[in-house]
Amino acid sequence: ALHAVLVPSLDAVEAQDPTSAPALNAIKVALEKAEEKNPGVVHELIDAILESEQSKGGEDSVEKLLRVANRDIADYKFPEKTPELKALAERARALKGILSRVPAEIGDRPKFLALIREVAVAIKSCLESVTGVYENNKSLLGSHVSTLEQNKKVFVRVSKSFSETLKRFFKDGKKENVLRAAHRLTNQTNLLLRTIKTATT
Repeated sequence: ALHAVLVPSLDAVEAQDPTSAPALNAIKVALEKAEEKNPGVVHELIDAILESEQSKGGEDSVEKLLRVANRDIADYKFPEKTPELKALAERARALKGILSRVPAEIGDRPKFLALIREVAVAIKSCLESVTGVYENNKSLLGSHVSTLEQNKKVFVRVSKSFSETLKRFFKDGKKENVLRAAHRLTNQTNLLLRTIKTATT
C-alpha cells in the first residue's frame, strides 16, 4: 500500500508543487520506517481512511485500488539473478493479476468460482517460489533471510484469511469483505517482493 498508493500520490503532489519536496520526503521516510517496524501499518491506515470515506457515501476506493493492484511498480521489481528469483517474480505477477479481476468477476458466480480456483493455484505456486528463493539464494538474501521467512508466514496467514472470507461470502454475500481480503493478499505479495528487492539491490 505504501509504494502502490501513497508514494505515487505524494509524487503527484510534489510534481504540482516542487517546494513541498522536503516535507513530502520527510513523510515518505517516516512511513518507510513505520512500515519496516510494523509491516502492514500503512495498509491499515489506508483502510481506516477508506472506511471513513465510504461511510460518508464515497465511492468504493478499495475496489478501485484492487483493480490496479497488478500494475508494475519499480519498488517491487528486483534483479532476476537466479531461476528462483525469476520464477517468484513471474508467479507473484500472475497472482496479483488474478486478484485484480475479483471486482469484475465477483458478481458472476461461475466466473468467480473459476477465479477462486485460479487464486488457489497461484498462491501455491507463489509459496513454492518463495521457498525456492529461501532455500537456494541465501547468499543473495544475506541478513534478510529471517525477514523473508517471517513475511512468508504472514503471507500464509493472509491467504488462509482470504479463503475463510470467501467461505463467509457464499453465506452472507458481503462482497466488500472479499475485496478487502483480496487487497490485503495483494499487499502481502508486494511485501514479499519488496523484501527481495531490498536484499538483492
